[in-house]
Amino acid sequence: MKHFLFFLTFSFFCHACLVLSVKPLPLQLISLLSLKSSLKDPLSTFHDWDPTPTFSKSNVQDPIWCTWSGIQCHPNTAQISTLDLSHRNLSGTIPPKIRYLTSLIHLNLTGNDFSGPFQAAIFELTELRILDISHNSFNSTFPPGISKLKFLRVFDAYSNSFTGPLPQEFIRLRYLEKLNLGGSYFSDRIPSGYGSFPRLKFLYLAGNVLEGPIPPQLGFLTQLQHMEIGYNQFTGKLPVELALLANLNYLDISTANLSGTLLPELGNLTMLETLLLFKNSFTGEIPSSLGNLKALKALDLSDNQLSGSIPTEFTMLKELAILSLMNNHLTGEIPQGIGEDLPNLDTLHLWSNSLTGILPQKLGSNGLLQKLDVSSNSLTGPIPSTLCHGNKLVKLLLFSNRFENSLPTSLTNCTSLTRVRIQNNLLNSSIPTGFGLLPNLTFLDMSNNNFTGPIPQDFGNAMKLGHLNISQNSFSNILPSNIWNATNLQIFSAISSKLVGQIPEFVGCGSLYKIELQGNSLNGTIPWDIGHCEKLLSLNLSKNSLTGIIPWEISTLPSITDVDLSHNLLTGTIPSNFNNCSTLENFNVSFNLLTGPIPSSGAIFQNLHPSSFSGNEGLCGGILAKPCAADTLAAANNQIELHKEEPKRTAGAIVWIMAAAFGIGLFVLVAGTRCFHANYSRGFSNEQEIGPWKLTAFQRLNFTADDVLECLSMTDKIIGMGSTGTVYKAEMPGGEIIAVKKLWGKHKEIIRRRRGVLAEVEVLGNVRHRNIVRLLGCCSNRECTMLLYEYMPNGNLDDLLHGKNKCDNLIADWFTRYKIALGVAQGICYLHHDCDPVIVHRDLKPSNILLDGEMEARVADFGVAKLIHCDESMSVIAGSYGYIAPEYAYTLQVDERSDIYSFGVVLMEILSGKRSVDAEFGDGNSIVDWIRSKTKTKNGVNDILDKNAGAGCASIKEEMLQMLKIALLCTSRNPADRPCMRDVVLMLQEAKPKWKLVGNGGDNVVSGGGGGEIPLAQKPAMEN
Repeated sequence: MKHFLFFLTFSFFCHACLVLSVKPLPLQLISLLSLKSSLKDPLSTFHDWDPTPTFSKSNVQDPIWCTWSGIQCHPNTAQISTLDLSHRNLSGTIPPKIRYLTSLIHLNLTGNDFSGPFQAAIFELTELRILDISHNSFNSTFPPGISKLKFLRVFDAYSNSFTGPLPQEFIRLRYLEKLNLGGSYFSDRIPSGYGSFPRLKFLYLAGNVLEGPIPPQLGFLTQLQHMEIGYNQFTGKLPVELALLANLNYLDISTANLSGTLLPELGNLTMLETLLLFKNSFTGEIPSSLGNLKALKALDLSDNQLSGSIPTEFTMLKELAILSLMNNHLTGEIPQGIGEDLPNLDTLHLWSNSLTGILPQKLGSNGLLQKLDVSSNSLTGPIPSTLCHGNKLVKLLLFSNRFENSLPTSLTNCTSLTRVRIQNNLLNSSIPTGFGLLPNLTFLDMSNNNFTGPIPQDFGNAMKLGHLNISQNSFSNILPSNIWNATNLQIFSAISSKLVGQIPEFVGCGSLYKIELQGNSLNGTIPWDIGHCEKLLSLNLSKNSLTGIIPWEISTLPSITDVDLSHNLLTGTIPSNFNNCSTLENFNVSFNLLTGPIPSSGAIFQNLHPSSFSGNEGLCGGILAKPCAADTLAAANNQIELHKEEPKRTAGAIVWIMAAAFGIGLFVLVAGTRCFHANYSRGFSNEQEIGPWKLTAFQRLNFTADDVLECLSMTDKIIGMGSTGTVYKAEMPGGEIIAVKKLWGKHKEIIRRRRGVLAEVEVLGNVRHRNIVRLLGCCSNRECTMLLYEYMPNGNLDDLLHGKNKCDNLIADWFTRYKIALGVAQGICYLHHDCDPVIVHRDLKPSNILLDGEMEARVADFGVAKLIHCDESMSVIAGSYGYIAPEYAYTLQVDERSDIYSFGVVLMEILSGKRSVDAEFGDGNSIVDWIRSKTKTKNGVNDILDKNAGAGCASIKEEMLQMLKIALLCTSRNPADRPCMRDVVLMLQEAKPKWKLVGNGGDNVVSGGGGGEIPLAQKPAMEN
């Protein structure tokens, strides 16, 4: 019994000791483990945050966490002083337990994907000196509490999505040295209290939607060294108090909507190294006092309304490297000292002014000049020979001036040159040999000068030259025989250049897509090997003296769109092969010696105007009123037969007349009944469609407005219905099938918007591109508008991707998807870069991408797109949910970047086969959010790519990944990070499928075509 009592007592004692020995986990460890468990870590960056060794030791207070990645501890107290979680692709919600890190001095969360409201518990870390939350997606208004961090020196929240006014609480942070609230959606005015920070050195508020005047109190920030507050919508002038910032070395208030004159007092900022005030509305002269800024390295006053001359005092700015005064109203001469006295100058941009005199003749002699643009002025004299003295000149833009004499031969040795534009000058003599040998030259425009003599043979050896324009010169010479051999040449233009001789054989022309040789004295025949130019889109050989026949090989070019052979001496017939040329849109052979019938079975010839064939006495048939000989003979025989039958017909004439009258009456009764029912069943009320109707045709049409109305009244074939109207399929009396879009609108809205819609239609009617659905015409009366389009038999991309009739052929399906994507990009590129004014679609989505008989993409539903004359905003959000760029909802700014974002979403649908918005993505998430989250997981890309597109095939998967990279670029949250559509087209062309289908009728076999890997798409450098 004693033994039992002893054992019981001992056991209780041991248990008590064990209980007493267990201590709670340190709060720091609890906080860190809470972070690890709360956050999504796709890259497993928390792998070394392992608390197991701590639990195995008797002393759980042992600070093993001090060895974990991203953590620094105080050497004496073992308290965590730094927590660096930057650039880990983390997401999720920061837990409230972060407040336990009470000794934290530096917290870095930059470069992650945190979203939602900012965690206010961080404001309880009162020892913080540095807080960096930049490059995340925090949104909502900024939470209160920041003033608790009374020792805070650095706060960086750049590139988030905060909204609402700038927080007033920051004013209470008296030790603050750096404040960065740029790149969000903060609105309202800059608080005047922001001028009361006693220690502030860095202030960044750029890239928000701030408004109102710039508070003069900012001039009281006596310690300020760096200020960036541009890219907002301020009003008023520059406050003169800014001239009090004696320590300022960087000032950027560009794109800020400021007006008034430039302050002469800015010359007092003698520490200033960078002054950027471009894209405002400043007027008056440039203050000569700016010549006092002896430390200045970069000065940009471009895109304003400044007048007067360039101050000669600028020649005293010995440190100046960048001078940009472009797009103003400056007059007078360029100070010669700019070429002699600025030893560090590498960039000079003075284009689009009214400058006169000569270009400084020693410009470039410092050996550092890289970019020179003085185009669109009235400069005269010779081009300096010293421009590329240091062989660093990259861009030389001198066009639209009055430069004289010959081109300096020194330029032909400037191997750094990539872009040369010297068109529209008075340059003479011959083009010096050597430009074709420059290894980096991609763009050369020498048009509209007085060049004579031979065209250099080395143009045919150019390695990177893609654009060559030598039009409107006086060569009086032949084209070099190797001119088509330049491996990357895409556009060759030699219009009205007094060329003689024959067109060289088309050898090596595989990259060319535009040839312009009109208005010369070329003779001989058109070389038959033009069929080698497989990418050719446009061919213009008009107004020459060409003879022989039209080569049928032109009709076999797979992408040919425009052919102009007019005003020559061509003979023979128009090859019947053109009947099969489905891509052709314009074909002009007028004023030749052609004979025979005009092809009539092809779609193109039915829509051409007769003037395309005028001046050819021997042509007949087709759309010409002149019948061909065989047709005339057949008609004569018919007349003879009719004459023989006439006595027999006379006896029954009355019977036939009565029958015809009865038939017509019956037809009218039936048609009227159907029209009555159709009108009322679809709501075509007479009250809405008050006549008379006007048909505005944008090409030759074989039907009238009445034909369209009659068809609509009798058809029930609705092929589409969207936010702007209903689309009907209608067959015209002549057999043509068109699509008719009747625009929606209430009675008052139609009256109010009619003029605007019709004005835009006038512009859009002239849009001609193979990837834009053609607007044939417009029917309108006082209260209704109907747009007439060509009919697309294969529906739209939305049906292809998400409908019931998806393509089952995996290989062909990916090729089709790629072709559609490239076609859409080319169409939008045309709207953005080749239309004046620029056309922004605003509602790009799969249902607005139609597919023709060859599965070629045609962008549609831009009849009410926005014509952009300048930056402007819309009163309502345009577009469709899931495709609207994120900045649009806040700024309502309409520009091309909105279309590029929408196009990126379309690419994601093409790649994934999923819709832009789907329950699978989670509440409030779009396909963009879903794909971005998937790319951060190890094998997430496999979930993105559509297996039905052939993603299981390694080579196809690689091609799809190239397109995915482009899609991610296009959907960048920051509009400035999105490539322009011209660059998107280039990237897609680089990502072209490297396989082809071989075999007939059997299983499709994938065959590799072309070697090497395709480099991942990257955003190209933007060209000026």
